[in-house]
Amino acid sequence: MKKLEGLSASRGIVIGTVFCLADEIPVAIPRVKIDASEADAQWARFESALAKSRGEVSLLKDDRNKEQSEILEAHLMMLSDPDFIPKVRDTLFSNLVNVESALKTRVDEAAGMLRATGDAYLAERAVDIEDAFGRVMGHLLEDSPGSAQGSRATRFVPPGAILAAKNIRPSDALSLKDSGIAGIVLEEGGATSHVAILARAWRIPAVMGVRGLFDAVSDGDGIILDANDGLVIQDPTNEQLSSYRTKQRTAIRSQAETSLERSQLAIARAETTDGAVMSLRANIASADEALSAREEGADGVGLFRSEFLFLGQGKNPDEETQFLAYRAAVENMCGAPVVIRTLDAGADKMLDEQSDLAEKNPLLGWRAVRFCLDRRDLFKTQLRALIRASQFGDLRIMFPMISNIEELEAVLDVLEESKAECAHAGQPFNKAVKAGIMIEIPAAAVCADILAQKADFMSIGTNDLIQYTMAVDRENPKVSHLFDCYNPSVLRLVKRTIDAGKETRTEVSMCGEMAGDPASVFLLMGLGLRTFSMASTLIPQVKELVRKVSLAEATELAEAALELSSAREIRKLVQERIKTYE
Repeated sequence: MKKLEGLSASRGIVIGTVFCLADEIPVAIPRVKIDASEADAQWARFESALAKSRGEVSLLKDDRNKEQSEILEAHLMMLSDPDFIPKVRDTLFSNLVNVESALKTRVDEAAGMLRATGDAYLAERAVDIEDAFGRVMGHLLEDSPGSAQGSRATRFVPPGAILAAKNIRPSDALSLKDSGIAGIVLEEGGATSHVAILARAWRIPAVMGVRGLFDAVSDGDGIILDANDGLVIQDPTNEQLSSYRTKQRTAIRSQAETSLERSQLAIARAETTDGAVMSLRANIASADEALSAREEGADGVGLFRSEFLFLGQGKNPDEETQFLAYRAAVENMCGAPVVIRTLDAGADKMLDEQSDLAEKNPLLGWRAVRFCLDRRDLFKTQLRALIRASQFGDLRIMFPMISNIEELEAVLDVLEESKAECAHAGQPFNKAVKAGIMIEIPAAAVCADILAQKADFMSIGTNDLIQYTMAVDRENPKVSHLFDCYNPSVLRLVKRTIDAGKETRTEVSMCGEMAGDPASVFLLMGLGLRTFSMASTLIPQVKELVRKVSLAEATELAEAALELSSAREIRKLVQERIKTYE
């Protein structure tokens, strides 16, 4: 018996046989110099391949499945991107290479930029770019659409199998929908990937990010896939099999008897059994995603990542472009709060002007508010757009990577200057627009009581807070095991921030990955947190958990957890307590 740990992406328990999906053999993309006279013909080939790909994706859309339809709509948008496609043409005509090579250059560049951010959500979008344009590449290479996309996943997968793979592209996942697979376990990927979103929509249990998966399991192995706790149990004992079969039966009965319909859950309050109300908000990257957040029952937007307006565009968006995007997000939320994070550029999210920097430690360097305070022209452009959009709803401005009170005072001064410029131009805005900060640097958490005196609200970004607290690069497999939200040092910083908010009557929320995990939410409620922001698809799952537990029980759990000395002990305690509600 061997037990492997990963991330729960779609809850459920499966007992079955593994089917291992081999990696695709990489296709070598030729790079051939062409004459200038051949460029137009090459571009015509690309446009033909693009048109075929758009047609295929359109045919796959199924409006009865919202998640599937949204993913394919995103692929269609990529295949019509007015910024990306001209870049392919520029590369073709300026470098005079075959269009396959030009496309590969631009796809690698765009995907690499997103992966370099270190942001799990943005990194998953890199997979979508590769997938969407992989379909185009397949046509260019004169492969059939089936062989270019997805056939490796469906041709031989037996019904009832637990599919094991290194990773799966969204198009592969779509072709798996009707294959009858019982579960999915991947070495890579996370809860924000489109594969994870589809698995949740189809109610297929899935565990992602299982390191060493293919060292432990082989074709035909019997395993238990515990996607509630993110576990893969290889060669389980008879006792374990009996225990998990009982859990399966209990879960089926519980679902039939007590689960609210999704539409009912969307309008229900996230209220504990003893009357404590939680606010569940959504993390989004575009105004359109605010609509999906509302459908899932979000109480607002806790994090709008404005990076998408800047990254990979070749030029910074002007004030009007930003204003329209922010206004749309606010209007789409119909009066609910929308927290928009100002530009977090630098380090792993380079703008063109930063790409030549040779910093030894870019994550500790010229980034976020440090960059914006030096580039006040760019900073004020964004702030004016945000200020103008504030008249259309409850827009709130959030500054990332604040490390001390001097930085906070400086950005607030620029905010006031930007307000004065809008007033001078006769542009209406909400004069009382709220301005808050991210707590993602340990120094900020330690001094949260000082920062709270100047900030209207604080939002804990656990992804960076854990990374900086533990001095660990979470993308480095050699040390990624140290990246743990249950580490006592991390929990103490979170608790310190929450307590500082209570003392100063400053709202504290959380928008990192920890806020979307039901088990962690149970613990965080006990620590005093009341506002959580997560991927919108996770809101029903978290809401269901909140409605099952009492605040008194969560408080008791938190008190017990703070007495423990290791992440392993705390995780075990939390998992044992939450099992009683499954």
